[in-house]
Amino acid sequence: MNRLVGMITGNPALLLWIACAAFVLGLSSGAGGAWWVQGLRLDAVQAKYDGFVATVKAEGEAATKLAEATAAEDKRKKESSDHDYQTTIAGLNADIKRMRDDRARSRFVPAAPAGSRSVDLACFDRADLERTLQQFDEAVTGLIAEGDADAVGLNVARSWASGIRSGTSLGSPASIRP
Repeated sequence: MNRLVGMITGNPALLLWIACAAFVLGLSSGAGGAWWVQGLRLDAVQAKYDGFVATVKAEGEAATKLAEATAAEDKRKKESSDHDYQTTIAGLNADIKRMRDDRARSRFVPAAPAGSRSVDLACFDRADLERTLQQFDEAVTGLIAEGDADAVGLNVARSWASGIRSGTSLGSPASIRP
């Protein structure tokens, strides 16, 4: 044994080779265990990550389906509201046309009394008064029609917006007349 110790201490290159061999042996035996433990930890983290990715993907697909269903329902509600609005406006325009036609058939200025000297005069020119009253009536009727259309549009928009916000059904919003 003395001879072995003397050879090791007497030859520094051999001492260096022994130190390197001990380092490699320690590295391979210790690093192998550490590598195995780290591998187990990596597998556990990878499994957690895969589970997280799968959960997020499933929730994302469910949210996408819900969003598509909500968008389709909103589109249906909008189309229904648009149809109700168009129907109500068409009915309103038909009523306005009927009233205009009824007024166009009659005179604005009443007929002169039977005993008057001049049937065309009643302290004013009948033709000018008739024309002016007709123009006034048409302008007022146009304003009323525009206001009615705006009121119906506003009622439809309010009803549609409340149906979107609260999730309730729309009913028939355009049937409310101003």
